[in-house]
Amino acid sequence: MPPLHMAAFDNDTARINSLLAAGAPISQPAGMRGLTPLHSAVLGNNNTNNVEAARILLDAGADVFAPSGFGTPRDLALGQHKSAIASLLELYERKHAAEAAPHPTADTSAQRQFPEKKAIASDVDAPARRGAERPDDFALVIGIEDYQSLPKADYGARDAATVRKHFEAMGVPARNIISLEGSLATGSKLKNYLQQWLPRNVKPESTVFVYYSGHGAPDPENGDAYLVPWDADPMFLTTSAYPLKQFYSELAKLKAKRVVVALDACFSGSGGRSVLAKGARPLVSKVDESVPSAANLTVLAAASGSEITGSLDEQAHGIFTYHFLKGLSGGAKTPRALHDYLKPRVQDDARRQNREQSPTLAGSGADAAF
Repeated sequence: MPPLHMAAFDNDTARINSLLAAGAPISQPAGMRGLTPLHSAVLGNNNTNNVEAARILLDAGADVFAPSGFGTPRDLALGQHKSAIASLLELYERKHAAEAAPHPTADTSAQRQFPEKKAIASDVDAPARRGAERPDDFALVIGIEDYQSLPKADYGARDAATVRKHFEAMGVPARNIISLEGSLATGSKLKNYLQQWLPRNVKPESTVFVYYSGHGAPDPENGDAYLVPWDADPMFLTTSAYPLKQFYSELAKLKAKRVVVALDACFSGSGGRSVLAKGARPLVSKVDESVPSAANLTVLAAASGSEITGSLDEQAHGIFTYHFLKGLSGGAKTPRALHDYLKPRVQDDARRQNREQSPTLAGSGADAAF
């Protein structure tokens, strides 16, 4: 195989970057099957999921739809039963399709007069590597902004992509991170990874990080709280959304040493990152967001009670997520230290938006080091 194919196969990210900088052809077919470097990343040395190698190639412009004797890279990943890299490839396929979709061009003069705004760059978007690799640790990262049939959860997908980078910077291997962003964060995929993939892969010495950014919803009849996947419908919460109690219960059952959850959602049904079925009004005074008293489970939540969550447009992140990441990169070593750092800062930013938002900390592992 050509050098770039070999580097991708070996998941040698440093060599991939060097070869790309030297001008190596990024989508060159090779061999009898016409495999590109992206196909080679999918095949992966020692049968692993070379997610980071694939991500580097995709970000550099590799053809996600490149044909070969095995089909596209995602066809090959599905045939190899490599779910993590298949999910990544599906995400890039959707991005490519969205970018290729035709856009209205009638008002070209207005476009010339008002050029498109540059993407906002936050000071938390590029974390520095800190700590050695943690081969036994895992992460499940979920972020939804544009829902199938619901209002936006501002910056939800961007939050999740940045959180994933921070977990990698902490040493969690890329192949141990499941990232469900946008339309990949369906109810069925959330269920599959919570109930099958994590229990099958997590070890007794593992730390598991779980992050969710998106809408929450209350059941207006009994106050039960629900996470709202991309394809959920608030009119049919019990069948299309994910009960928060079950979410916590599945995580508490993991054989991991500790599970740390960060939840950038709210359950008031009053706005922010929460929704309610059209025309419905909550009939309960308090939504049940209680965390089970499992020895290994700790939860940091963005807001309490009837509060709503908010965003920082100047950082293009949720307020809670922004300060959560600042605390992580600033050296907070325990959930309690992280909560002590972010709570007053979130409260201050919320009050500047003329509202209240107080992050909460629950669970028995608040003082255990990450």
